[in-house]
Amino acid sequence: MEANAKIYVTAAGGPEKLQLIHGPIPVPGAGELLLRVEAVGVAFADVVMRLGLYPGVRIPFTPGYEVVGRVVSGEGFPPHTRVAALTVTGGYARYVVTAAADCVVVPDALTSPEAASLVLNGLTALQMLTRCVARPSVKKMLVWGAAGGVGSLLLELGRHFGIETYGVSSKGRQGQVAKLGGIPIDRTHGDVAEAVKRASSGGVDVVFDGVGGPVAATSFDALRPGGLVVLFGFQSGLEGGKRNFIKIARNLLTAPIKSAQSIFSSGRGLRGYLVTEWKTTHPDFYRADLAEVLTLAAQGKITPLIDRELPLDEAAEAHRLIGEGRNLGKIILCP
Repeated sequence: MEANAKIYVTAAGGPEKLQLIHGPIPVPGAGELLLRVEAVGVAFADVVMRLGLYPGVRIPFTPGYEVVGRVVSGEGFPPHTRVAALTVTGGYARYVVTAAADCVVVPDALTSPEAASLVLNGLTALQMLTRCVARPSVKKMLVWGAAGGVGSLLLELGRHFGIETYGVSSKGRQGQVAKLGGIPIDRTHGDVAEAVKRASSGGVDVVFDGVGGPVAATSFDALRPGGLVVLFGFQSGLEGGKRNFIKIARNLLTAPIKSAQSIFSSGRGLRGYLVTEWKTTHPDFYRADLAEVLTLAAQGKITPLIDRELPLDEAAEAHRLIGEGRNLGKIILCP
């Protein structure tokens, strides 16, 4: 009988803590599906979990935030149906059991790696733009980390919805920002907020800030009166090309660097976004929005950005690349 290969973390630490083990194929329970996994997205959150810093996830565990696979057995979908799911953990495996309610059918026009690259990043981008803000009122928006996984999709979604979109990036990635439909803003030269206000004639309606820390103050300064900052990450933890997790923790405690009085007196607002919280509190939104993301990609409206595909036994290499910030798109494991 075929065994189930999976990656297992038994102690917090570096990428070497990701161990390939073999065990029995899991059995689905009521309302669950057994999937034979075809592609798994490697997320920054997986690295944080491996270090023992992710709330609610205890070691030992198997990482794997987002998967695409074929139904083997279970309730809700016929066998061989290809589905995508936000699993949070457990995805680094040949077989995985997940709730049928978490699964969405993948369009035939997408490959499994393409679909897997969109589950977390695509869902995050679409929900922030269509659920966290009143999208019809958004005429101009700013995206930090515009060349990254979530940022690049926000640029494309902005173009799709007819929003004037500004993307903050390094000078070397401004060409990519423009290609994706954004107006480039160089983060390494001058006052970003002033540059945005000059280019947008007074400021933007919403800022999507996946950097956090001291950048949050700049995000507020780039808003027009009545605008909104949506915080969804803390990439300011990058230091010297590597992620400094002590710095990330410090930024979680200090951002945004704006007093409540200065925020409310300006009529500007602040909102945080966490994909797992939205999935739990709005399960209908989750399924509808994930299906829409995959459909938009199948129609060519947004583009999956994949850096490379690796076999399951190279999960440690994938984590090294993520930890060093060397990937320019999603890294996919293909069991």
